[in-house]
Amino acid sequence: MKNLILTLDYELFGDGTGDVFKDLIEPTKQILHVCEKHDIKVTIFFEALEYDKIKEEWNKGNKMGFNESPIDAIENQIRTAALAGHDIQLHLHPQWANAKYANDKWELDFSNWRLGDFHSSDEHPIKDLLRRGITDLENIIKPVLPTYKCIALRAGGYNVMPSSEVYTAMKELGLKIDSSIYPGGYENGTLSKYDYRNVPRELDFWWADKTDMRKIAHTNKEILEFPIFALPVPRWKKVMTLSRLKSLLNKKNGKISSVTKEKIVSKTYYEKIKFILQKEVYTWDACMFSKALHDKFFTHIEKYFFVGYRNNFVLIGHPKSLEDENLFTSFIQMAIDRKKEYKFITLHQAYANIS
Repeated sequence: MKNLILTLDYELFGDGTGDVFKDLIEPTKQILHVCEKHDIKVTIFFEALEYDKIKEEWNKGNKMGFNESPIDAIENQIRTAALAGHDIQLHLHPQWANAKYANDKWELDFSNWRLGDFHSSDEHPIKDLLRRGITDLENIIKPVLPTYKCIALRAGGYNVMPSSEVYTAMKELGLKIDSSIYPGGYENGTLSKYDYRNVPRELDFWWADKTDMRKIAHTNKEILEFPIFALPVPRWKKVMTLSRLKSLLNKKNGKISSVTKEKIVSKTYYEKIKFILQKEVYTWDACMFSKALHDKFFTHIEKYFFVGYRNNFVLIGHPKSLEDENLFTSFIQMAIDRKKEYKFITLHQAYANIS
């Protein structure tokens, strides 16, 4: 029996675009409906800074084009999920910290894309961001679930590096888990910067070193790193749908990440074709992967990890990327129907099993 830890990054797009109801509330509702049918609990990583800014504008009287309160919709959905037994944890994209709403759109601070080197005039900027997010979650959930406690963090865009300040802030605020790293991952653009190429894929978790969370701690055992499972995949297989391919090739604002857009913005059409045919290490995505790609990940686990000590595999999904509910449903059914046995658990449950 192996554990699948299904995590959802509950957020709009990294450049500030997206509709709260269309890109967040509705697809999350569809995902949770499928999970309810199969009695599966997920871990929702709640983007707190984005929530803060939308709430600030709404409370000032700015409707942002909405006919009903996006804040009420978000809070009701998160409370309902928590009461249903889903695990709600903290997600932070620092570009939202100083965001402003102007000319009918969000203007984000792209100089603060990475949590690991977030900067501001505050004395402890990263700690202040984390405290703000924890307070938001407690204010939303504790009125209906008094025992709620936030114990886990995921840095936006996997950008937890450099991690020493993040580690210190997590420790001081009582956070126990990070899930931002994925073995094999590498980015060196103007937005994302991290190098996870030397992180071993054989480990399902480790006690993180306080100076570098990619490394194993030999003394202090305070923060657990639960990496997201990842494998090399041809880029076109991750993009998957015709609409996403067109967006990638034509620079349109489809459901393509800001980091991917940055990589191709200056390329010619033929360079883009070459780019999407190349392999890149991708996290296991429950919302975007085709059946064939899910099968590749399952097969890899069953070939290399089913005999041995590795028991936990973290998946990621973004409700905003859900174009076809059937893809998500087929993934769940595939996990249920495999000849090898899999069990869905939350990150909180995985931590309890270990600690």
